[in-house]
Order: sequence, then structure tokens, then C-alpha cells
Amino acid sequence: MLLIDKDKIYVKDYQEVLLMNQNCFRIRMNQYSLNIKGEEIEIYYYDHQEIRLNGHVKVIEYDENRV
Repeated sequence: MLLIDKDKIYVKDYQEVLLMNQNCFRIRMNQYSLNIKGEEIEIYYYDHQEIRLNGHVKVIEYDENRV
């Protein structure tokens, strides 16, 4: 699940963080990888089920996990 509220991004039920920098965040979900591109992206909070990011989102993409 993905929720965006102004400059706050919530991602629930993720499996693994694949890439993180100030302009790009890539995370593996159950059946796809989620790519969030923007500015000043930073992790504000995380636990084993949820991640909250702060930053300005410009683009959201996903790639299906296929064999």
C-alpha cells in the first residue's frame, strides 16, 4: 500500500529496501518493485511493516516481479 500526503509518503507491507538516496527510493513489494523519484527524500520512520518518507514526490513507477 502506498499513501501520499503532501510531502509525506507511507509505504506498508514492503519486503526490502533496494535503493535509497535523496532523489530516488526503490523498494520491493510482494509482486512488484516500487520506484519513487523526487527531491530531498529521506526516511523519517520505519519498522518491519511500514516506512514513512519525507520529501517532494515527482514520479512514481512500478515494475512487476516476473520470472
